[in-house]
Amino acid sequence: MHFSCIADGAAAATGASLEKLNISLVAASEAGVETTYQRRWTGQAMTLRPSAAFRARFRDVPRAQLAAAGQEVLSLPDGEVFEEVPTPPAGAPR
Repeated sequence: MHFSCIADGAAAATGASLEKLNISLVAASEAGVETTYQRRWTGQAMTLRPSAAFRARFRDVPRAQLAAAGQEVLSLPDGEVFEEVPTPPAGAPR
C-alpha cells in the first residue's frame, strides 16, 4: 500500500512543500506511516497516522476501484481515517 497521498494531502492542507523545505518524506513501514504537523510560531505539534482499520479496509483496492474508494474515504469521519499518536520530541528518530 502506498501512502504518498498523505503527503499530498498534508501539502495541500498546509501549503508546505518539498521545494520550500518545510515538509520531508521518510521511508516507513505501513504501520510506521505517520505525519507530524507543527505550528512554527507556537511549537505546538500533533502526529497522526492512518488507523489500523483504515489500512486494512483500503489495503488491496483494485486499481479499477481506486476512484470509488477515494470518494468513500472523503465521506469518512476523521476518526475512521486517522488516529492521533504521541508526537516525538523534536529531532528524535521514529
